[in-house]
Amino acid sequence: MTRTVLLLLLGLVPAALLLAGLFAGSAAARGVASDYPPEGNFVSVDGTRLHFKVTGPEDAAPLLVLHGASSNLNEPRVALEDALSGYRVYWLDRPGLGWSERPGDVAWSPQREAALIAQFLESQGVAQTPVLGHSWGAAIALRLAMDQRDRVTGLVLIAPAARAWVGDAAFYNKATHWPLIGTLITRVIVPTYGRGQVADGAQQAFSPEPVPENYVERTHLPLILRAPVWKANAYDMAHVNTHLADQETRYDTITVPTVILAGPEDTVVSTQGHAGRIAETMPNAELELIEGAGHNLHHYHPDRVRAAVDRVSARGAENR
Repeated sequence: MTRTVLLLLLGLVPAALLLAGLFAGSAAARGVASDYPPEGNFVSVDGTRLHFKVTGPEDAAPLLVLHGASSNLNEPRVALEDALSGYRVYWLDRPGLGWSERPGDVAWSPQREAALIAQFLESQGVAQTPVLGHSWGAAIALRLAMDQRDRVTGLVLIAPAARAWVGDAAFYNKATHWPLIGTLITRVIVPTYGRGQVADGAQQAFSPEPVPENYVERTHLPLILRAPVWKANAYDMAHVNTHLADQETRYDTITVPTVILAGPEDTVVSTQGHAGRIAETMPNAELELIEGAGHNLHHYHPDRVRAAVDRVSARGAENR
């Protein structure tokens, strides 16, 4: 074998490995889509296809539920559907997450997300509603309350991520949008090796409480491994501090009744630095600390969530 031929073959090895990785990653991504198909409805809002599910009596009071980062509408629904059965609940895959699309023509932000969600509510004939948000979904709920004052009648915020400097974004969130490296992350590494990391992340989200049995499967968390979903979530997390800095100075303008639920031992978001600080800032907010609860407290304390929704809904109705 001549030296020229040997160098040529060696040069082809990385390309062959990359192609093999892309093939394996594509197969894994198709497997995720097949294992967790959309189970709700789709609606086109301003040219964007959104996936959602509605539960509860048609004539019941409405409630919008917004899930947190890296998840989808099934994450809060599995925990709270029974507890909230008396409400007409709109469980929404936030734009870009789950099976919802995200517009790709401009830079995304909580402001744009809140505007699109307001249009979604209008498409469903929901003029006014309380909003329940978990973690990053709570940040979006806060944005809705600031920007859509006539539409949001109250807030229930669970373990909210609400203030800037939650910590530096993980390297892979930034690298996801780099040329070439981003493709390797989203098309090879994430779909091929990500399922184990999803389970590890769940443990941190629940600590100090245990992860419920079959939690990952029941909540369809592996949907985060699909390339467009991973990219959307990575963008949010890479810019999380900027996004929150843009809105945290306005929380004192939110006057709707608000209940904030948080666990003092939350290992994902500092309860004192987020829930505690915004409870002091918002004029009609009250903070409820649940001892022994973690970041995903709604799975073990659905009764506390229902009581908070009832209280906010009643106070919101009095103010209308």
